[in-house]
Amino acid sequence: MSKKKNISYLFGLAFLLLAGCDTDTATVPLPDNGERAVEVRLRASVCTVETTVGRSVIEGTALNTGDEIGIFLMRDSNFSTPYLQNLPYQYAEGGQLNLQPEGTKVYYPARQDTLYLYGYYPYTATAAADENGKVSIPVTAALEAKDATDYLYTGETKGSKKAAATAAGIAVSLKHALARLRLNISTDRPEYTADSYPVLQSIGFTTREGQTGTMDLQTGDITSDNPDTGTSVSSDYRNEASPLNLIPGTAGIQKDYLLLPYGHETISALRRLTFSIKEPDGSEKDIVVFDEADAGANTPPLIVLEAGSITTLNILYTQSMAAKASVNDWNKGTEHTFQ
Repeated sequence: MSKKKNISYLFGLAFLLLAGCDTDTATVPLPDNGERAVEVRLRASVCTVETTVGRSVIEGTALNTGDEIGIFLMRDSNFSTPYLQNLPYQYAEGGQLNLQPEGTKVYYPARQDTLYLYGYYPYTATAAADENGKVSIPVTAALEAKDATDYLYTGETKGSKKAAATAAGIAVSLKHALARLRLNISTDRPEYTADSYPVLQSIGFTTREGQTGTMDLQTGDITSDNPDTGTSVSSDYRNEASPLNLIPGTAGIQKDYLLLPYGHETISALRRLTFSIKEPDGSEKDIVVFDEADAGANTPPLIVLEAGSITTLNILYTQSMAAKASVNDWNKGTEHTFQ
């Protein structure tokens, strides 16, 4: 179980007020009633996991230089009465987040001490609002973590003038919107040695729901575009420059996928899981770890995929494939086992 930790990094948000009450093109003046102008400044933390998996997953102390975050500033928590909408900020060296184009600033409205902030990563110009003011962000999942995008969101954050006026600025916490499926495959059987061992050829699984959808910017909840049709995911490693060897006495192979969360109480998020192994003699074996269509007693545990959590399947490979898998919730540490 990996521990969850908050990694804080400071950044200032600076941008001009480009929207009025009724138009996106009018310039809103600074307070002219004797108030001191207060710039909106923020600092952010990202809820992360301990180990680095890939360049697209936000794990560590900061975003990558050039990454863009979208920010919504609201006069209240109702998205139908916006202040400024979907502004792109670019992450720069030193933790600064700068509105594009550079050098612009935004200030609090006159006689208003609080703004309601919503943020998400990565920025997209296609953020869509419905007639009720609900804003949705398009999401695509089901790729290996090294190839996938790690979607983040803040939810509602209240930013006061007092906090904005400090050197640190307003605290904004970014949370992971996707779930992570981790597959650990290893062997400890005496029939294999450091010179004679199996090699992982491929991994395949089918999800319960489709892996494209939309994220509600206010809640971070993701809705699948195809709730009744699962996505088939296949990873082929036969042409890898470095073969994925299963050598006894080593940690084995770890593969991570970012998926849409699926926390149904009675139905597993995965329908089927398989992988292919090349034996030392050159023969290949297709292994079915579990399949819901099987009528046998080897029923897999309930696999729940929770946003911001890692669900781990530990698979111990033998020639007879006495599979053992456990599902460990990253935050809660629960475990399920099947053989």
